[in-house]
Amino acid sequence: MKNPFVKQNNTALIALGITGAAAAGAIAYLYLTDSGNTTRNKISDTISGEIDKLAETFKNSFKDLAAGIVSDKTHVSKKTVKAVADRVVK
Repeated sequence: MKNPFVKQNNTALIALGITGAAAAGAIAYLYLTDSGNTTRNKISDTISGEIDKLAETFKNSFKDLAAGIVSDKTHVSKKTVKAVADRVVK
């Protein structure tokens, strides 16, 4: 049987409640104020720019990997394979 006099540790529950309240306050600020609208637009633009940069990096890495594989199999230089691939994609 569980001892009813043992104190439970509720620190994690309290921290979760405080974090949730802070998050709710931040969301309310972003959606309920005019300056929040401006901030939200800035955040959106920043995230969009970072996603575009990440997509470009991923695309370049994939092209480099694919050119390396094709170059190994066909014994054509990697530079030539990339140039042909860029021409075909356009």
